[in-house]
Amino acid sequence: MPRIYKISRAGLRLIYKIRHHRGHGIHSPFVFNLINKVIEEKSPYYAYQDIRDYVNLKRDRHMKPRKVGRLLFKLVNYFEAEKILEIGSGEGLNTLYLTAPSSSIVCHSIELNPVKYAKAKELYLGWDRKIVVHTEAFSANLVTEKQDCIYINLKNYKHLNEGELEMISKLVHPKTFIIVEGIRTNKRHRALWNCIKEAADRTTVLDLFNIGIVFFDAGLYPWEYKISF
Repeated sequence: MPRIYKISRAGLRLIYKIRHHRGHGIHSPFVFNLINKVIEEKSPYYAYQDIRDYVNLKRDRHMKPRKVGRLLFKLVNYFEAEKILEIGSGEGLNTLYLTAPSSSIVCHSIELNPVKYAKAKELYLGWDRKIVVHTEAFSANLVTEKQDCIYINLKNYKHLNEGELEMISKLVHPKTFIIVEGIRTNKRHRALWNCIKEAADRTTVLDLFNIGIVFFDAGLYPWEYKISF
């Protein structure tokens, strides 16, 4: 029988790097600008150093720059999101990136692991932002306002289910964007990502290999783009 070869994860990443690099071949002005002004933008924002200095001071250890964290900062900053829901905050580092763009941001942060929650809560002390920490699973009553940005870290919030996704979908308005990290970690995460992509009002989808971004603006063309990241 002929041998069936599967492409490696490294090979898949290389394909993603080649496709649509710097917006090549993309006809959507919205997506083209997003790639060049946000995803592949390399400016050294002051916030990056502020976050690094803050974490090093709080935790007495050197913090390595996180590419995903910088992407979160740039997306929130670019779209001027002020109401943020973070599901799976871990030890709190991503929360700093999400809230750094503006002092008017209100972030509801959910973390179920008691050890990570304790570290995150300690990290937030002294960070001049409104962060509401929740230690229970997401429910319809936990957050009721429409959110500008919803960030789901499947690596930290591993038990996310379709029922919770249905409740999360009720927090979306036309300018909301959802960021999902860990979409290719395993089969279950891929299935959850597919459920999010099938949301009733979603339009443009960006697939950055292990990170997905979903938009709901009716003015955008309903299409999925595979982007280098």
